[in-house]
Amino acid sequence: MGEDTDLTPTLDELVADSLELSPVWGAWCPEEQTQVAQDLAAEADGTTAAEEHNQATGHTAVATLSMPNAVSVDFGSQLFPFPFCFLYNGRPWQSMTLLAPGGAEAATTADQLVGLLNLAASRRGFPALFSVTGGTCPTL
Repeated sequence: MGEDTDLTPTLDELVADSLELSPVWGAWCPEEQTQVAQDLAAEADGTTAAEEHNQATGHTAVATLSMPNAVSVDFGSQLFPFPFCFLYNGRPWQSMTLLAPGGAEAATTADQLVGLLNLAASRRGFPALFSVTGGTCPTL
């Protein structure tokens, strides 16, 4: 399956003191085509904001992750949510939904994020064993 290691870094371990990987959470509503919450520090906050928006509106908002210095988006472009399962050492690690105008752009972003995760892992003493696949991670 993967390298023989029991080490699995957490997202918190990887982003600690990392300018490249300090995530900013929010919530995206596809019905409104807009961020309904932004600049949140934790994934749980993004999920809560999306759930609260959905309860109030009946929409299907999802928590989103942005990276610092992310490329700005042309607001004339329609963005769609693409779920990805990030793997560490071949095992499910974290599900993330990326917003992009199309599948190819979302896959490129996911691959770039894998590169950043592997760089951060190496800097923190973990083997660089991140990869990504389409869809959400299975629940364990």
